[in-house]
Amino acid sequence: MNTHLALVPVFREELGLSIELVGLMVTIPTLAQALLYLPFGMLSDRFQPRKLIGLSLFLVALGALIITQSRTPLMLVIGFSTIAVCLAIFHPPAYTIISDLFESGRRNVALGLHGSGGTLGMATGPISIGLVMYFLGESSWRVNYLIWAFPALGCLLAVMILKPRTASNPAAGSGSESPREELSLRNVFTRSYLLFLALVSIRNFGVQAVSTYMTTYLKDVRGMSVDYASILFGSISLMGVVAAPLGGILADRLGEKKVLLISYLGQAAMLVGIALSTSLFLLVPFVILYGLSEFLAMAPMSSLVAQFTPKGRRGIAYAAYFLPSTLVGAAAPVVGALVITAWGIWYVFPMSVLFFVAAATMVQLVLKKRRIHAS
Repeated sequence: MNTHLALVPVFREELGLSIELVGLMVTIPTLAQALLYLPFGMLSDRFQPRKLIGLSLFLVALGALIITQSRTPLMLVIGFSTIAVCLAIFHPPAYTIISDLFESGRRNVALGLHGSGGTLGMATGPISIGLVMYFLGESSWRVNYLIWAFPALGCLLAVMILKPRTASNPAAGSGSESPREELSLRNVFTRSYLLFLALVSIRNFGVQAVSTYMTTYLKDVRGMSVDYASILFGSISLMGVVAAPLGGILADRLGEKKVLLISYLGQAAMLVGIALSTSLFLLVPFVILYGLSEFLAMAPMSSLVAQFTPKGRRGIAYAAYFLPSTLVGAAAPVVGALVITAWGIWYVFPMSVLFFVAAATMVQLVLKKRRIHAS
């Protein structure tokens, strides 16, 4: 999912695009993803999750094949959008399955392990494309998409063959609420949950602004080649392999609130370090520690969705969880491009720091007034 972000400098040179148009290429797939979150969230509450996950894997392979044949910005956007839509289909049923199968005492760790696998994939894309360009040349980047189309098809086959362990009927409800009350959308979109979604959106704006222009900053300002910049950018997500389950373990012991504060303030501190570092020797550790800080929050944030919302509506709840953050994630590249045009790419970092500090401030308010549903 992050591979196209690593290729931002390549798109500028190969296609002769301005930074604003490249930002738009990143924004359009994110918007396509956002528009489908709620529809597929509702479907995941009604249909077999395995079929939706299979559809998402098919779209990954299809989008990758479209990109390998594309030679225009429009075809690239179509390919990237096809891949982006798969997340809107995949996330609600996948997170619902995990939150239903694991009780609150084990849920953070389970979601952390799930996140570890996801971040491994997010890291593999930029790192593998950096390696492909290093060995085959910068113009060979499309080969990377062809390579990864085949594992997607293999996973599709596995999903269709394997029979997953099923949870109890989610529509049956739990706790003191009746099924009719629990299935009401008003029980999902409570004031506390809406504040939580605002918190997630603010934080995600900062994440997306940094992610979109990190490789461009490393290349244009720090003098890295695109292949090395892609590998370093991929290391951010690679840290999630360790940080996501670690965040789940810490959340079970310290509570979600403390872990989120550590994560958000850690991201802000590491960005300050990246922006002020005077050499690559100092910059590289700050980039890696930024990734560690970012993915510490993955498990507790996902677990809080299950705590805020009723069991029978977790498909739509997880869709709503990803929707606003995806929308602001679509806006962040455009806003970042405007900041770069007006002041320079360095100013993306202090802008993102402000968003992380604002998110940490909101944690105090949101988690003080939350409403917890039965697990």
